[in-house]
Amino acid sequence: MSYRVQITKSAERDIREIHGYIAEKLKSPTAAIRRVDLIDKKVQSLSEKPHRHPLVLDEFLASKGFRYIAAENHHVFYVIYDKIKIPTVYAVRVIYGRRDWANILKDDIENIFDEISNIAQE
Repeated sequence: MSYRVQITKSAERDIREIHGYIAEKLKSPTAAIRRVDLIDKKVQSLSEKPHRHPLVLDEFLASKGFRYIAAENHHVFYVIYDKIKIPTVYAVRVIYGRRDWANILKDDIENIFDEISNIAQE
């Protein structure tokens, strides 16, 4: 089964910030482009077999269906909706792996599901 892949505004913002940090702060625009390209490739790969990647280890977030795929030292967090007319994967956040991603996602959970709801209504 092939899934539609949707990227939330929060994930898009995360990607822009990653690009800006690598390009400007680390002074490596080429590396910034490569990282964004890798993240995009990983996100698009979710259109096939998105269940192959693990649920997050945090029990609360796992109960909400949060999964992740690694893109070097960043994690793309996503949820799968496959009991709808067009099965869809929502990439919801892209977070540096050493950050406290569980609390970041928990703090943002209401916004995440609001964004998914808004995308689904379009």
